[in-house]
Amino acid sequence: MLSGRRYLGATIEDKNPGLVVKAVHENGPAARNGLRPGDRLIALNGKSLTKATAKEFKQLLADARETGRLFMIISRRNAYQKLEIRLEPYTKEQISKIIAAHLSMNHPTPGGAH
Repeated sequence: MLSGRRYLGATIEDKNPGLVVKAVHENGPAARNGLRPGDRLIALNGKSLTKATAKEFKQLLADARETGRLFMIISRRNAYQKLEIRLEPYTKEQISKIIAAHLSMNHPTPGGAH
């Protein structure tokens, strides 16, 4: 399911218009390459994000998964910055956490057992 897939390590939210980094996962590719909460996304791999939705951003990430290279322009404190980020494969520990969270949310135990 997630094995071999790559991730950014950031949570992005719609700000209508545009996208802002809501959270950056500690020790993930985004954090190591300078992406910070509150950064406004301006462009990704040559595509404007100033009026993009989170769904469009996810599609651009999916398009970049083969090479894993992201060239980002962000706005932080009214100044533009260029970031280069490489998507990285999920670790076994991350996959286990994701699966455990999914199972606890979507699959209650039968008969109400705890």
